[in-house]
Amino acid sequence: MASLETKSKAALLLFLMCWVFSGCVHAIMPLPEGVDFQGKGYCVGAKNIEFLADLTYENADGETVHEQEIFDTIFTLIDNAREYILIDMFLFNSYTGKAEKTYRRLCSELMSTLIKKKSLIPSIKIDFITDPVNNLYGGVKSKEIAMLRNAGINVIYTDLRKLRDSNLLYSPIWRLFIQWFGNSDSGGIFKHPFSEDEPGITLRSYLSLLNYKANHRKVILADNLGKWTTVITSANPHDGSSAHSNIALKITGDFGREIYTAEKSVAAFSHGKLHDVFFEHMDPKNAGQTDCVYSYLVTEKKIEEELIQELESLEPGDSVFMALFYLSHRNIIKALLKAAEAGVNVKIILDPSKDAFGRKKNGIPNRPVAHELTKKSHGQIKIRWYHTHGEQFHTKLTLIEKQNGTAVVVLGSANLTRKNIENFNLELDAKVVGNSSAAVIREIKQYYDRIWHNQGGHYTEDYPFYEDTSFMKTFLYRLYESTGISTF
Repeated sequence: MASLETKSKAALLLFLMCWVFSGCVHAIMPLPEGVDFQGKGYCVGAKNIEFLADLTYENADGETVHEQEIFDTIFTLIDNAREYILIDMFLFNSYTGKAEKTYRRLCSELMSTLIKKKSLIPSIKIDFITDPVNNLYGGVKSKEIAMLRNAGINVIYTDLRKLRDSNLLYSPIWRLFIQWFGNSDSGGIFKHPFSEDEPGITLRSYLSLLNYKANHRKVILADNLGKWTTVITSANPHDGSSAHSNIALKITGDFGREIYTAEKSVAAFSHGKLHDVFFEHMDPKNAGQTDCVYSYLVTEKKIEEELIQELESLEPGDSVFMALFYLSHRNIIKALLKAAEAGVNVKIILDPSKDAFGRKKNGIPNRPVAHELTKKSHGQIKIRWYHTHGEQFHTKLTLIEKQNGTAVVVLGSANLTRKNIENFNLELDAKVVGNSSAAVIREIKQYYDRIWHNQGGHYTEDYPFYEDTSFMKTFLYRLYESTGISTF
């Protein structure tokens, strides 16, 4: 009996050692080449950079209004392309969750537009990178992906195993005992997590899902009427997300090189290859322009580093304007509190964390974070909530305006959470630096003022509307953020 007890203790100790070792190794393992990337600055003239926004809101009559620019712009880029299209999109499926209806069939629109383009110009090169969540990690057959491949489009699923693990408690177990079993797309007995109408899936799909990691990027590059054009966005070509409020930046010119370089790395570590593309003959010459802004590509942790650097450099009288789907990263929160204490004007618009594809959320993380920021800044940090109607305020935008007349914008795919900007997920943002008087900066500020002040519609609510002082929710958000055992 003593021998059995000793063996049991030894087995438990061995398991714990393997669990801790695996967790440490896969949380800090070397990143694939090209991840955590910052590109050089490109001078972009006023005519070659444009801010785009999708907004869902109520008008003066209480009617729901959908203003959409982002995917209409993307579809135009695809229509205009003649040589090459590169897309990396996180959610590319028609699932709507528990929602009773969807606003727009974005997935099929994008699929049909790409297939039509390939049919009209068979010689065009199209690369499409996406996340394996769209085939439930090998557990279902994506009809949209199958149709793209049948049309001759190069589709690459990101190999998430090459990325670091953010779920410190669960992922080591998955790495040690589960990943070796692979998956099957022939169906299973477990309910589909994203659709009420789809057939069942395997347990292995759920076990992969619980790693909570993703290629979360959202970007397109195409030759547009003889000029390389990039759209970096927070929006997904996903039916269930089609009514979300989102933002994007359209950049024409040399900047597209950086997108191709960053995405080439993702293709390489995911056992794929992008088509060879040559950029020189399409580069508009922006160098030397006096009205340009400088655009930089930043990915993964470089996003955090750039934001922290900018926030820590602020002086009294400078201003920070944020519009965010998720805010929970401790370093960003500390930097905001420090800035407010130093006399910086800080305004934040947050999603109330209450809606998710027909399901109700509990306000974590944004409501406890908002309480912390408001309380610790003694009300100096001003917060408003976006007034959602079942959809989400899915924007990821930071605008910094300095008293010396310069401005900085950071926008793209990245939520400001540990999972998104600590080299776990793949993320992609643009950083734009220029004068506050630059046209694109003024467009972004006008957008922000519109929704902050409810100009021409009902966009946002005062902070008390969703104020939540729950100690338990604060505890849970801090637990989720530090251990990675949640989706944010």
